[in-house]
Amino acid sequence: MSTTKENNPLLPWFIFIGLALIWGSSFILMKRGLESFTYTQVGTLRVSIAALFMTAIGFRHFRFFQRKDLVPLLIVGFLGNAIPYVLFPLAVNHLDSGVVGIINSLVPLFTVLIGGWFFGQKAGKTGWQGVAVGLLGAALLILPMNSILQGAFEMEGELAYGLFGVLATMMYGTSVNTLKMQLPHLKALTVTTLSLASAAPFTISYSLSSGVFEVFSTDPNALQNFGYICILGILGSGIAVMMFNKLIQMTSALFSSSVTYAIPVVAVLWGVWDGEQILWNHLVGLLVIITGIYLINKK
Repeated sequence: MSTTKENNPLLPWFIFIGLALIWGSSFILMKRGLESFTYTQVGTLRVSIAALFMTAIGFRHFRFFQRKDLVPLLIVGFLGNAIPYVLFPLAVNHLDSGVVGIINSLVPLFTVLIGGWFFGQKAGKTGWQGVAVGLLGAALLILPMNSILQGAFEMEGELAYGLFGVLATMMYGTSVNTLKMQLPHLKALTVTTLSLASAAPFTISYSLSSGVFEVFSTDPNALQNFGYICILGILGSGIAVMMFNKLIQMTSALFSSSVTYAIPVVAVLWGVWDGEQILWNHLVGLLVIITGIYLINKK
């Protein structure tokens, strides 16, 4: 991990664990929202709510906006938030959650590739080893693979929807590198507020014109499921994104993006809470993921 000015060297790890807990719980919130709203409504409402929340608590940070930061902020706002938040619900709507979990674990890989291709950030040997081990751990965690592959083959034509998830992870990788390399002079709260605000005009206008009010008038569960989207927006896109931006500034882009390896761990814990069993592959996968994160963090 890169040197940080923070007094507490454990702070990046506290943020890392907090992000894993929040984002690991986001899929169940997303699924609840999809019970009443379309995938585009879930995504745009999520960003809109997050933008309004961040504007309310960070409106003073608008004075730090500089014209030279406009393009990087738009990249972070749209590629790091708005567009992936629509693409992932689309994938969840058509694919097994295990398949989407594997796809989500591609973020560190694309962070390394895009960082090397466009930002001159070359990963070391142990970094690449950590990426490979982390991917293996994520795959083990959501075994049995035979059921996942069987479900994938049964979907046949719907497999193409997995490409939307892959595209989203590429966008995340671009956003992470952009924030690390082009916006290090802005505080995490400033970046989060300004980047979400840059996408808000589009997401709010779409949400209001997408028939969302009709959903409220026709679906008796709409208000409750909207509440889940509000939690997803405020906690998963507002507070968590601010934490993630802070983590990127404190550490490396690769270490920060490796939080996606810990997300399936939390998802498994949600499964246990819901009455599912802990299997051998869950424990092995967890140990492999920890090993991958260690390698990524190793100097």
